[in-house]
Amino acid sequence: MSDRISPSRVLSLVSLALAMVLLLGSTVAAKATDDGGRVRVETPLGPVVGTVSDGVAIFLGLPFAAPPVGQYRFAPPRDAVPWTEPLEALRPGPMAMQVPEAMVEESVSEDKASPGYSEDCLFLNVWAPAGGAGGLPVYVFIHGGGFGLGSGSQAAFDGQALAREGIVVVTINYRLGALGFLALRETLRRHGTTGNWGLLDQIKALEWVRDNIAAFGGDPGKVTIGGESAGSFSVSALIVSPLAKGLFRGAIMESGTVLALGQLSPFVRGDMDLSMGLGAILAAVFGAGDDAAGLARLQEADAGLLARLTPFLRDFRDPSRFGLVPVRDGRVIPKAPQESLALGRGAKVRLLLGFNADEGSIFIPDDGGAPQSYLDALAIAMGPGASRAFWRRFPVDGEHGLVARAREGFAMALISAGAKRFADLHSRHADTFLYRFGYQTAETRKLGLGACHSLELPFVFGTFGPEVTMGPREERLGREMRARWVNFVKTGDPNRGDGDPPLVEWPLYDPANPRAILFGETVTAGPLPGAEDLDFMARELYGPLPAAE
Repeated sequence: MSDRISPSRVLSLVSLALAMVLLLGSTVAAKATDDGGRVRVETPLGPVVGTVSDGVAIFLGLPFAAPPVGQYRFAPPRDAVPWTEPLEALRPGPMAMQVPEAMVEESVSEDKASPGYSEDCLFLNVWAPAGGAGGLPVYVFIHGGGFGLGSGSQAAFDGQALAREGIVVVTINYRLGALGFLALRETLRRHGTTGNWGLLDQIKALEWVRDNIAAFGGDPGKVTIGGESAGSFSVSALIVSPLAKGLFRGAIMESGTVLALGQLSPFVRGDMDLSMGLGAILAAVFGAGDDAAGLARLQEADAGLLARLTPFLRDFRDPSRFGLVPVRDGRVIPKAPQESLALGRGAKVRLLLGFNADEGSIFIPDDGGAPQSYLDALAIAMGPGASRAFWRRFPVDGEHGLVARAREGFAMALISAGAKRFADLHSRHADTFLYRFGYQTAETRKLGLGACHSLELPFVFGTFGPEVTMGPREERLGREMRARWVNFVKTGDPNRGDGDPPLVEWPLYDPANPRAILFGETVTAGPLPGAEDLDFMARELYGPLPAAE
């Protein structure tokens, strides 16, 4: 194995192929039939046929909205069209249009074949205990990928292990890149929002869950949403969105918050006017203006070209990189999410959130790049003022090299400082649990990546790949993390349920005494490492902590 490795290969190494009605009666109508393990349910949209594997009923590629194509490109999603003949839900639906990468080729389908890419991408997948009683808690997971990559059908998000613990698991697609987040004044005029098509897809998927999940044994009143990276950014946006209120009772955020939209995409920073300005520039590539005629031309443009114009670039040392991200439009996302959180205007749901110890390592490569490129990365992500403050507080010295410091700063800017600030604010209004994941696999330790971004996911989903060395410690940590997540989905408390060995008490988060669960070689509860440093960077990035009402 080489000592240098590309970010996409890293994700492969950690088994991340970076990365569904009400039923008559109270039980799942899903029972294995005589035709080779098939299972059928009746949904309000029509009959669905899936498969059964090791006690789990699996339904792949269910449409939760009508195709967002033609005149419905750059528009809110519409209801799915009902059907009468049984829909065979045996393979995932197509992934959203994106720049293809190896990381999204592996699929949850039995034959592991890639479902391909299409603008017609609004599909979801369901894993449910087969033949069990109804009323089960539901976990809806939103994939990451910088709002430009990924799919709910990635093998890393296979829901079988979690479903065997007595919950229903749903993974979803949503529109990505320009097709999901292009902002234009013309679409703002027509729809009252712009640049949030992907988030509106997520809300539409949650509405589908509300209306259909009972057919699969789930309780629409017991929905927890979760996500990692851009999925975590999305979950935090849904918490503050007035359009998503009432669609979920709990939330899990792994590595990302809406507070850091500016750091994720410094060209637009989540600002609506800046986003529409960039949208007009991209429209000009197609000879389109930001008006009705221009929108019609963009709705006829090649979807693949639109995706290729807005790729997500992981190497954050590139000063020319930009990506399209959700927009603070005042309708889908409040224009000041931090103030909304402070005043308790978001969903007051129980929250489990956290981050990994070495989030920056796959975004800031240690490949002998020019020193200036590492300085540029933080200056662009943080802005010059916060960047200068960072280097003053965290200088390069004999113990801390330039690359290590740049990775540390990027992790704070994009993820960890925002996570602590989000916890500080949300915990004023609802129970909040914070974690820090610090475990390193043999592979990531050898590569100098540490507890890198997304490394916790195979522990949560139980989807370790063959290139991750499995031993007793990995098995034990995976069992405990899955137990914590399942407990939270079932009860809103990660401490409940039977543990073997008994679970360490996970303390409620208290801003005055910030404690967390620390997932490492062992699992402990203790003070959040570096809390004062995270507060310092949060003040530099987001300003003083807003006062409560």
